[in-house]
Amino acid sequence: MKLVIIGASGLAREVFDLAHICYAHSPQFEVKGFLSDGPSDISDLGYPPVLSTVEAYEVKEEDRFFCAIGNVDDRKKTVEIITSKGGEFINLIHPKAIISPSAKIGTGVAIKAYSSLASDTFIDDFTYLQSSVILGHDVKIGKYCHLNSFSFLAGWVEVEDQVTINAGAKILQSKKIKNHATVGMGAIVIRNVKANTTVFGNPAKKIS
Repeated sequence: MKLVIIGASGLAREVFDLAHICYAHSPQFEVKGFLSDGPSDISDLGYPPVLSTVEAYEVKEEDRFFCAIGNVDDRKKTVEIITSKGGEFINLIHPKAIISPSAKIGTGVAIKAYSSLASDTFIDDFTYLQSSVILGHDVKIGKYCHLNSFSFLAGWVEVEDQVTINAGAKILQSKKIKNHATVGMGAIVIRNVKANTTVFGNPAKKIS
């Protein structure tokens, strides 16, 4: 399998490392290179080359893809370009993640080390969990979300699509985080969060 990583920034370098951990015992695995729409010095740092822009890349039969773009809007845009060309995406799940047998996980998902998914959790497509994210039982996470390290979601929390939850945020049980919301670093969410809003603080309050 030849992995093409979409993006060529810091997160792409993290994905490069995660991919090699996930496929450490597969001699057929290699990272073919990166796709980037802007200038990148990633090749100068000793990584594989930037192959092309996303729009110009021609998908090959042996290619598999993973999107390493943190911004959830840009992630959705680039994934849709590659899927429209027939590109197939893989999951990258660190062997030290703790995942309940009853958890369900979509396509193009990353779960980094020491994250924990409790019973009957659900993660939809193209969502990224950084290290040490804790999801309680029956938590539902939508598409194209990004959950940063040490965030904690108690049981029955529902997160819709294109949501960003920043490091150390805590969300009380049964709360709902609506589409395209952002939860600030260290925020304590005790109420539902409306779509297209940013909340911050303890207790979390709308700031934009």
